[in-house]
Amino acid sequence: MDTTAFSELKDKCLACNECELSSTRTNVVFGDGYENAKILFVGEAPGEQEDLSGKAFVGRSGQLLDKMLAAVGLDRSKIYI
Repeated sequence: MDTTAFSELKDKCLACNECELSSTRTNVVFGDGYENAKILFVGEAPGEQEDLSGKAFVGRSGQLLDKMLAAVGLDRSKIYI
């Protein structure tokens, strides 16, 4: 996806209020990382820390993910979550 289309998609998601989740969330957790990554992780049901920060995998599950990435020699800055 080109940078403009990606940016437009992100903007639309961040502004979305078409379902009930928009009334209970603090932030949209869209994604984070290197947009042209060859590796993409998709999470489900962001937790409290993710909702507060608007970033994926920053709570306990994120700490575990970071350890797992390190164990296989992957740097979080080289992937998109």
